[in-house]
Order: sequence, then C-alpha cells, then structure tokens
Amino acid sequence: MATIEIVSFSVKLHGAKRVSATAEIINNCKADMLLFSGHTLDSGKDIVRLKERISNKLPEVIFEVKDVNSGMVRNCLYRIAHGKIFNMNTNQLFSESKEIEDNYELADRFLHELYERRILTVDNIKYLILQCGEINILRNYQNQNNQVDFRLPQHQDLSKKFNALLNNIKVIINPIHSPMGNQGKMHKRREFLSSRKRYYFSTSNTDEKNDNLNNLSLHYAYFNEKPINPININKESNYISRSFELIDL
Repeated sequence: MATIEIVSFSVKLHGAKRVSATAEIINNCKADMLLFSGHTLDSGKDIVRLKERISNKLPEVIFEVKDVNSGMVRNCLYRIAHGKIFNMNTNQLFSESKEIEDNYELADRFLHELYERRILTVDNIKYLILQCGEINILRNYQNQNNQVDFRLPQHQDLSKKFNALLNNIKVIINPIHSPMGNQGKMHKRREFLSSRKRYYFSTSNTDEKNDNLNNLSLHYAYFNEKPINPININKESNYISRSFELIDL
C-alpha cells in the first residue's frame, strides 16, 4: 500500500526560510510520494541550497521553482528520487482557459508534454502531473449540469489522445499556486479526473487575502469521483500537510 503527502505553504514564506521548511518536510517524510504546492521555491539558487540539506532518500518528491532567471521559462518542475534532484525539463504551458480555447497547436504541444515529461512511474503506480491552471484543458458545460469534457472536442485526434492518456494513469497530481475560484466547476473537474478508480490530489499555497492554513480549499483529494479523508494531518506555523493512503490500485 502506497501513501502520498501533500503540502501547502503560507504565501508569506519566502527565500531561505522556505528552503529550510522544504528540506525539513522532505527529511521527515514517511510517504512514498511527496507533493508540494506550486512555487515551492523562489529561484534556481534555492535548488542548490535545498540539495545540500536533503538526507531522506525514501520519498519521490515533486516540487516547482517559480523563476529560473528567464523571462521565457517559469514555473519549472523538479523531481527528487533517491535523494537526488532532477530537472524534469518541463514547465507550465498555460494558466487560463482563454489561452487554450480552440488553440490546436498549444493543445497538441501540451499533450506531447504530458506523454513525454509529465508521467512518473513509482512502485508500479503511474502518476500524471498537471500544473495549476493547466486543469483548464477541461471545460464545464453549464447547460448540462456542468458536465466535464476535454476542452477541444472538435479536434477528435487530440480528444482521443487525452482520454487514452487518462485511461493509463492511476494518480493525477496538481500543484497549484493559489486557491482557485468557482469551486463548483472545479469539483466537477476533480470528479472527472478521479473517475474510473483514479486518484486526484491538488495542493495550493495560501494567498494574500486569506493567509489561513486551515482553509479547506488548499487541499483536495478524490478517488473514484468522491472526496477522501487523510490518514494524518501535520500543521506548523508556515505550512500544513495531509497524508493519504493509495488503495485499490
């Protein structure tokens, strides 16, 4: 039986203090998979600082770096395996629905990114990573009780490719930068992504308007279209984490 721990930070935690908290969480982690909220670290320099502090080689870790000193490339994904940090050579491709709406070329590139760089296999469990607003690859149909589907159904080749990908995935992990709005629509999307006995997990930082680690919208966990409860909660002054069991895989 595998376990996953998901972590949310206070938006006010920055720089060296965030690096220290990240290292502390990794070194104390007993889960198989550890997922941090978006913008885990501020810059590329923080990766070097984190590397020097990691001692726990047990968990697979997914984290995001906000800025790697490039105006073109931001929100970059990194992976820690066996205590070593790897650049996943992928970053968030879009954040809003208007960017991906009927945009065949971007959707095609996004699917290539998912297939080639966003799938992880850990202990025979296949994970897929969606970064924050990339969940807008889905859309809700309000006149159909907010039913969810691939955003570009008119492009059947892309739709088939996306659905084939989901059918081969057991766990979808979604690091988020700040809590999303319109939770009614998001709930339907989480149901969709967790359907057919898949898991879905998302974790977000707090935001400036609501820097409250007790905010229930920071963490979401679903299995087979239903919310699931954590087996453990750990709350500190600047972060909160929840752990979940992965069963029926």
